[in-house]
Amino acid sequence: MSLHRWEWLLDVVALVAFIVAAVTIIADRAWWTAPGLVLAATAVIGRRRLPVWAATGAVVASGVVLFTPNIAFPTWVLAEVVLFTLAIRALRTWTLVLAAVHALVLYAGAIVVFDERPWEPVALILPVWTAAVVAFGMALRSNDDYVRALEAQAQSAVAFRESEVARHVGEERLRIARDLHDSVAHSVSVISLHAGSAERHLEKDPERVTASLRQIRASSREVVDELQEILTLLRDPLGSSETEEVPGPAALDSLVATARRAGLHVQETLEPLPSLDRSVGVAVYRILQESFTNALKHGAGDVVVSVRPEGNMVHIDVNNAVAHGGTRGAGFGIVGMTERAASVHGTLEAVHNGSRFEVTARLPMHLHSHEGEY
Repeated sequence: MSLHRWEWLLDVVALVAFIVAAVTIIADRAWWTAPGLVLAATAVIGRRRLPVWAATGAVVASGVVLFTPNIAFPTWVLAEVVLFTLAIRALRTWTLVLAAVHALVLYAGAIVVFDERPWEPVALILPVWTAAVVAFGMALRSNDDYVRALEAQAQSAVAFRESEVARHVGEERLRIARDLHDSVAHSVSVISLHAGSAERHLEKDPERVTASLRQIRASSREVVDELQEILTLLRDPLGSSETEEVPGPAALDSLVATARRAGLHVQETLEPLPSLDRSVGVAVYRILQESFTNALKHGAGDVVVSVRPEGNMVHIDVNNAVAHGGTRGAGFGIVGMTERAASVHGTLEAVHNGSRFEVTARLPMHLHSHEGEY
């Protein structure tokens, strides 16, 4: 139950206590005893906005009714309601001080009002009553603070996770853009070369000019397609970043050898991938590279790899044994592989299948008809 619901429940208790005290005053025609009840009722009304002042007034009211024993107990109930609110709303110091004062008032009331001896049960139970009410209120407040802290921590963890995923996706997009840079620069160079050739042979060799114009058209298509990929992957201009060379399908054997030297037991089936577009070749290499990385981090050393052409698609299948009791990674590698596959209009799926982890990717061999090939 939330703290607000507890307060509403105590509103009902306070209303019942006030009605009992009012009926007692009316029945006894003891109007002179009303001030203590009015003070306690006022404290109940104001306890949410001014908990410390309300609790102080409630303690005073408990002392006043020592001289009006006919309404002492209902007034004390009202004071306990106010002290409970103080315990769940105010500073711990004020709560302990006012609770201690109220416990002494009740102890005195047991002796004065009920004519009890100091060591008899009733005299001892009344101050314990106050202690129990305040302790319960403080426990509820501590529990509520703990729950709120857990919720804030969970929200912070989710926000951090989302920011980390976004950062890693951005880094992977930048790497993809760097890979595409080489092919775009190459295509622009081809256009420039053939444009110069066409200009020089415009009148002397029309056939050569025609061939150059065809190559310019093909290279222009390539540049447009490559730029569309870059603009899709990147939201901000990053043209100042340095480019870097990345291997393609021809380096897969070397990649497997490196994985073996790192300690993986690799069973590979690497079929030739003829006339593969550059971007697709880079994606094949990067997906296999990240799969080996995941196997090294979270696997048990056994990896089965298959890279093969089927029709106009490249099929990549990697599965590795999962280490027993191994820790689960943050998933950024899978995010990067998925982005890499999507950049060449392919698909990638990574799933746990019993004791093994499987990565399945399907990539088109050609993005367009005239892209540079490996």
